[in-house]
Amino acid sequence: MSETVKLGVVPLIDCAIPVVAHEMGFAAEEGLALDLVREASWAAVRDKLAFGLLDAAHLLAPLSLAMTAGLGGTPAVPVVAPMALGLGGNGITVSTALFERMKEAAPEVMAGPRGQSARALGKVIEADRAAGRPRLSFASVFPFSSHTYELRLWLADAGIDPDRDVNLGIIAPARMAESLHMGWIDGYCVGEPWNLRAVQRGVGVVVAAKADIWPNAPEKVLGVREDWAAERPDTTAALVRALVRAAQWADAAENRPALAAILADMRYVGVSPKILEPALSGRPVLRPDAPAEALDRHIFYRWQATYPWPSRAIWLLDRMVEAGQAALSAADATALARRVFRDDLYAAAVESLGVPVPEADVTVIGTHDAPRDVPARGGGTVTIGPDLQLGRRTFYPFGRDAASEAT
Repeated sequence: MSETVKLGVVPLIDCAIPVVAHEMGFAAEEGLALDLVREASWAAVRDKLAFGLLDAAHLLAPLSLAMTAGLGGTPAVPVVAPMALGLGGNGITVSTALFERMKEAAPEVMAGPRGQSARALGKVIEADRAAGRPRLSFASVFPFSSHTYELRLWLADAGIDPDRDVNLGIIAPARMAESLHMGWIDGYCVGEPWNLRAVQRGVGVVVAAKADIWPNAPEKVLGVREDWAAERPDTTAALVRALVRAAQWADAAENRPALAAILADMRYVGVSPKILEPALSGRPVLRPDAPAEALDRHIFYRWQATYPWPSRAIWLLDRMVEAGQAALSAADATALARRVFRDDLYAAAVESLGVPVPEADVTVIGTHDAPRDVPARGGGTVTIGPDLQLGRRTFYPFGRDAASEAT
């Protein structure tokens, strides 16, 4: 008899792995009945997971850490992430009006690398300040999210103070394009399809992608309460196996059209496959009337996309400290990262699938501009993707004091 697992998802392309596990029968083959629950916001996912209304969730990676540490004014609810749910997928979109102002202010910048587009925004902000205009407003999906940290990094790289030079707010992913259209915000950072939705409606332009800020960076994880995982080790392992098999299916190029059709269902993302397919095929149109661009935005399995790297959790915690959201020593951050990002649970669960895992669970971040092979446990190698960050920042996850700028 199958065991039912109630799993919350937010309408984004990167909810694909649990959706595929259910729709393609991988969960059933592992003895699980996935009850997928569509949630509108990350706050709802957090609260329902904390109170046991959900057994598991498609969860923001930083939120798993924040819940465990009791950050953000909520009681601590220990969460573990026994696997990651892919890499990439975010973008930064601005209104068409702001895009035109950025082009006018610094056409040479806007013709250059996308990651540096905030330098044109800086010129607009300077002009607004001189004219006494109000600050521009940007949104991310949740305070503890990769979106928040990517938006802050994009701004800071151009010398824009995220806390003083712009207003930063929070909006649910599916409301971003509408909020931009209504003029409530001037730009946002969100996962797909909500950047491409703004482009399709003619109200926004994608000026940077996650790959321009930190390629192959962590995004979502499978989040379960720590006590739930401890009480149900076999169920947790079966869930990881089902999701890893789903990730392998979703990552195959030949399956992307079928994946777009599945996600288009109103139970999941609920937008036209015409928007989903370009994002999943790696040929999205980022600007109205512009040609499609080659951009590998959604990686579900390649490059150890499902492995929960503790070093990436430490990087996320460092961004929380940088944003004033947490006060953690290097030792505390390392301990918290290892408590939440449970690569031991992942390795044990996927052993029967023959899935290789890295020998070392901590790597220096920001030093490679191409894929590379690293040793695997038990021999052989695994391939991980490029990780060269905007501004050529290098992060040593053995403590913040060791972090330095790359030369």
